Amino acid sequence: MTGPMRFNLCAVRVYLAGPCLYDVRNDTGVSMKRMGLMLVWGIALVAGAGPAFVDDALGWIFPQELGGLAYTMAEKYDDPSLGYCVFYRSSTNFAAEVSVYTLGRDSIPDGCKGEGVDMVLQSAEGALALRQKQEQISGLKKRGTAVVPRQGDIQFASAVFQYLEGATNGVQKITSAYATGFRNTFIKLEFTFDLVDGAAARPMADQMVAQLIGMAKARPDEQALLMASCAALLHDPDGYGGRTAAQRVMAKAQTMETLNIYTHLFVWPDGYRKPKNADLLVAAYFAGMLQVVVPQQLETGGEFEGFLGMLQAYGAMRAKDQIDAIPEYDEWAKAPDKKALFNQLLVVQ
Repeated sequence: MTGPMRFNLCAVRVYLAGPCLYDVRNDTGVSMKRMGLMLVWGIALVAGAGPAFVDDALGWIFPQELGGLAYTMAEKYDDPSLGYCVFYRSSTNFAAEVSVYTLGRDSIPDGCKGEGVDMVLQSAEGALALRQKQEQISGLKKRGTAVVPRQGDIQFASAVFQYLEGATNGVQKITSAYATGFRNTFIKLEFTFDLVDGAAARPMADQMVAQLIGMAKARPDEQALLMASCAALLHDPDGYGGRTAAQRVMAKAQTMETLNIYTHLFVWPDGYRKPKNADLLVAAYFAGMLQVVVPQQLETGGEFEGFLGMLQAYGAMRAKDQIDAIPEYDEWAKAPDKKALFNQLLVVQ
């Protein structure tokens, strides 16, 4: 059997890229060409209830599903005052995005009636007005405003807009915008759907608002945020959320000198340099380990779970063409008994 090796974590650099928007080529946000690979790797096309993106500063854990819509990606803008946006959509005509930003303000009061909230809602209307000016939509009108929920310590100001999308065979659309102040930050939710789907959209919108309120009240501790980061990294390694999570995972791993890594599990194609995003595989290995050792307060362990995490991250990136093929990993993914495979790989040939 090979002995575990100490790994120089300082040599692993997980680069946090700028805005990285994936080409949404069908309703799942994945090219039809890649659907087969996702099925081979066992990656679900419908998001589950696990974490998708973690905001450490705000203490928010964004779920893989919001109001029944699946997480697709998170985007960080170059201008710090514009913060970031988390996107969700369904396989039909429902889409939502949650924006978190300060607009350059030093102080933002909590609640939906604080200074600046009206400006956030106006920004949603302004974006639609710009689309109308560019002739992408027409007949834009505001249908009304409200405060939701009607009672509670956390409420959102909301405005509803209707417009026609498309010049020929246009579709009547609704965008409902919600805004509030929270922990010196503006939170904006925009939910867009076809007018004819209004009956189905109402409970979805209520659920989204309820989930955001739940996130605000959750107040997760450091361990919960770390565990959520591990899950977010494995779910979407090369997205903004995954890379942000990878930084947290590697920072934690650097403080745990007794963690083991079997370096021979990290194999690159013969004759090639280390492939792009290979460092994310290392981070995913540690994410799998931390999911075991941290909750149980262990000094070491979780090597098999680290192996599984590495394979999961590789499969997720291969499904989106974000990493070159590694033949060994492709072969390992087919093994029906991953535990037996892991034990076999520990034997030096």
